[in-house]
Amino acid sequence: MSETAYAPVERQRQMLEYINLNRTAHLQELAQHFGVSEATVRRDLDELSRQGAILRTHGGALRIEKSTAYESLYQERMQLQQPEKEKIALQAARMVKSGDTVFIDAGTTTFAIAQAIAPLERITIITNDLFTASQLQLPSSSTLICTGGMRRGSQHELVGTVAEEFVHSTQADIAFVGVDGIDLMGNVCIANFDELGIKRAMLQSATRKVIVADHAKVGHGALVRICYLKDVDTLITDDGISTERLKKLRKVANDIILA
Repeated sequence: MSETAYAPVERQRQMLEYINLNRTAHLQELAQHFGVSEATVRRDLDELSRQGAILRTHGGALRIEKSTAYESLYQERMQLQQPEKEKIALQAARMVKSGDTVFIDAGTTTFAIAQAIAPLERITIITNDLFTASQLQLPSSSTLICTGGMRRGSQHELVGTVAEEFVHSTQADIAFVGVDGIDLMGNVCIANFDELGIKRAMLQSATRKVIVADHAKVGHGALVRICYLKDVDTLITDDGISTERLKKLRKVANDIILA
């Protein structure tokens, strides 16, 4: 495709205006409107998402309602692929028992997991997610620990050296880490560099390493690879994944659980 001669910053500004006007936009729609490739649109949307200007979705973007607090935005994200997230959370909860220490990564799928395991007695949940830390209700025998660290822009997660060093200084029985994409070669990816360190720290400091991703995130990568599927024990996804993609993933994964 011959790309229209926009400077990236100007194109991203116009793309943001388009999304705010229409509330939602898809990759193909934006590519046609701005005369660029879908790969260019993905990069622009990833950058706008990093700035906190839009809500990134699989296949496009949503407008952020300026009047809402980040808790409301979080609830909006929770509605995306909600049935799949709930099924993944229930499957993940079966892997946790009373007395376990659990890393819960920041994200809506991992928040659903935190809710699913919350009733267990004598568990310790360690999270870098401010929303999880503020909303989760645990029995008196259990413990909730927030990592500390630097809040990432207007987002709800804590990142940076303080958060990473805290996680490296602890040891968990299991870590649940969410991602933005998993390609069919087994690259496990996220859309920004800011979260790279904390996600890797949780995986490295856990006895059992679990990646969680609904089927919409399977089959494509994202900007930054955090690990390979072979580096983790288990991938939990939902049964919406195609048979063909599942077959290819099983060749590059240690274990896949369908929820």
